[in-house]
Amino acid sequence: MNSLRLWYRSEEVRMWLLCLPPGGGGAHQFRSWSDRLPPALGVAAVELPGHGTRSAEPPLTDLDALCARLAADVIPLLGRPVLLYGHSMGAVIAHDLAQHLRAERGWRPAALVAAAGDPPDRPLPAGLDTLSDEDLTGLLRAWGGATAELLDDPRYLAETLPLVRADLALVGGRTARDLPPLDCPVHVYLGARDTTVDARLAAEGWAGRTTAGHTVRTFPGGHFFPQQSPDETLTALVEDADAAVGGRLLAAEGVAHG
Repeated sequence: MNSLRLWYRSEEVRMWLLCLPPGGGGAHQFRSWSDRLPPALGVAAVELPGHGTRSAEPPLTDLDALCARLAADVIPLLGRPVLLYGHSMGAVIAHDLAQHLRAERGWRPAALVAAAGDPPDRPLPAGLDTLSDEDLTGLLRAWGGATAELLDDPRYLAETLPLVRADLALVGGRTARDLPPLDCPVHVYLGARDTTVDARLAAEGWAGRTTAGHTVRTFPGGHFFPQQSPDETLTALVEDADAAVGGRLLAAEGVAHG
C-alpha cells in the first residue's frame, strides 16, 4: 500500500509539505494543516506500516528498507519543490529519506524542518524498545502527546505500546554512517518546555547536517508543541517554505511579503 496521504485545497499546488510523524503517530495528525495553509502548499503525510489506516500491516523496524519504500512512493511529488517536515523520530526519517533520494536520484529537498528531534548522529539510548510497559508508558507521559486519561486506558495502551516499541527499534537500530551533510537549509523547531530534547545539542547537531545554513525557532509548548501552538508553527512553516523557493510560494497567493 502507498505510504502517502495527500490533502490540498487547489489543483494548483506549487509545493509539497511532506510530513513524517513522530513515534507511534499517524498521518491523520497532519490532516487539518491543509485547511490552514496557503492553497499553493499541499500536504503529503506518511502513513507508516502498522499505523493508522495501515494497521493491518506489520510495522517496519529497518530504517533502510523503510526509506527505500518511501523513496518510491514520493516520486510523484518530486516534480515540485518539497519541504520535508519530520517530528521527533520523523526528523531522522526525513533526513535519511533525503540522503537516500540524493544518492539514488540526485534530488534535494527545498528545505528540511527537524521538529522536536535529536540529530541522526546522536543515537537514542539503547534498549528503549525493550522497556517494560510501565516504563514505556512513563516515557509517553514525558513526551506529552497523549492525555493522562488515554495513558490510563488499557485498550489504548494495548494498541499504542507495540507501535511505539517498533518505532523506537526502527530509529534505535539505525546503522551509523559517515554521510555528507545535506545541501538544503535545515530549520530546527523546538518546544520551550520540551524536557526530552536538549535544545543546544539539537541545534548544534542539526547545524552539522547541512552545508546550506540552519535556523532555530522555539515555540510555546512541550514535545508536541504543534498541538499547543498550531498558529505559530504553521506560520513558521509557511515562512520557511516561502523562503526556500525565493518568495514564489506566497507570490502565487498574491500575498505581500518583505
